[in-house]
Amino acid sequence: MRLFEFLRDNKGDIQERWVNLVLDSYSEDAAAIFKREQDRFANPVGYSTRHTLTTLYSLLFDHDTPQFDQLRPALEDFIKIRAVQTFTPASAVAFVYDLKGVIRKAVSRDRAVEAGSVDWEQLHDTLDTVALQVFDLYMACRERLYKTQLNEYKSMNHMLTQHGCPAAGLADDTTKLMADVHPLNIHSNEAR
Repeated sequence: MRLFEFLRDNKGDIQERWVNLVLDSYSEDAAAIFKREQDRFANPVGYSTRHTLTTLYSLLFDHDTPQFDQLRPALEDFIKIRAVQTFTPASAVAFVYDLKGVIRKAVSRDRAVEAGSVDWEQLHDTLDTVALQVFDLYMACRERLYKTQLNEYKSMNHMLTQHGCPAAGLADDTTKLMADVHPLNIHSNEAR
């Protein structure tokens, strides 16, 4: 059996191992919750991970050629989630490379697979192309996040500097109140 036939025939097992490996990249407690809870709304990270990785696997291996043109929409929501988490760029993209290890282990357990160097080279090229697209998406999401934060900072700064010093507004109100109060004339005849 050729490598890509093996990947199609063993899709469920490989996908499940891959999803579990990616979810294990979170803390132990979080990973347990992400693996256990299947509801989309109660567990958006776990659901998104499972849904995205199974869709990605199908786009890469269910057809004669990988469907690279459909990757971006399939990956976008998942990468947005990873972009707001505390992942470094390398660890945010690592899930693509995790698939290489999962496939290697699955192939090594099945002696019927005839995977030549050309098949492995094609697999590595495919996953490297995906990793580059994921990295571009991740960096675009991070840039959007930083621009949003900068705009929020600027707008808050604008609110503070619109009237000068924040205490300036209080000083103006105090001056108006003081204008209505007539000062006591200590030197007047009434005071003596």
